[in-house]
Amino acid sequence: MGFIKFSFLLILSLNSALAFQVGTQRFSSRDCLESSYVMKMVNQGPFFNLIRNEFVIDKKNCVLKFSHQKYGSKEWIIDVCREPVHIKSISMMGIEVAKKSGVCRFDDSTKELNEFCVQYQELMDTIQDEGLIFASGDRDDLRTNHGRVYCSYLLLSKYLNQSVPFSRYTDVPEIFTEPNKPKIVIPIPLPAPVIKPIEEPTK
Repeated sequence: MGFIKFSFLLILSLNSALAFQVGTQRFSSRDCLESSYVMKMVNQGPFFNLIRNEFVIDKKNCVLKFSHQKYGSKEWIIDVCREPVHIKSISMMGIEVAKKSGVCRFDDSTKELNEFCVQYQELMDTIQDEGLIFASGDRDDLRTNHGRVYCSYLLLSKYLNQSVPFSRYTDVPEIFTEPNKPKIVIPIPLPAPVIKPIEEPTK
């Protein structure tokens, strides 16, 4: 009886450890691309919270829809599996489509940004300020708000910034940036100096 009880407890502990290990693994690039979810966050708004500050991500596989309501309402729709690389934005002015035509250089204050770069910067700033900073949970877990914002952020960075389109039917590009590994320098041993014997002068 004691052996059966011990075996039962051992199986329970192993299952718990396995579930914890699986649950704490970081989602893969394919997991992120093929996931579907709706994430909603309501943060404290300005003027003593009288103005509603709401941020919503509605993702269905390749299509991501971002809605932000603060002083006004703004929406962005991005299909990361569609070419050419572009952003659809919806506001009081209607629907606008901005296609990528070059590299966005935000460090050059003297250069006027095109419409794509303006929309890209506004969207990524909104995701960071309203989502990544305030979202709760583990960022590597797609079941949490933080994980869902982080997944969306990585997909957009790869698609909008690096101009890499995705596909659910081929290999999914890696969305996680690899850290710069330090170069290992192997010293090359120098040859030992050859010492010639001193010859005595002949008489």
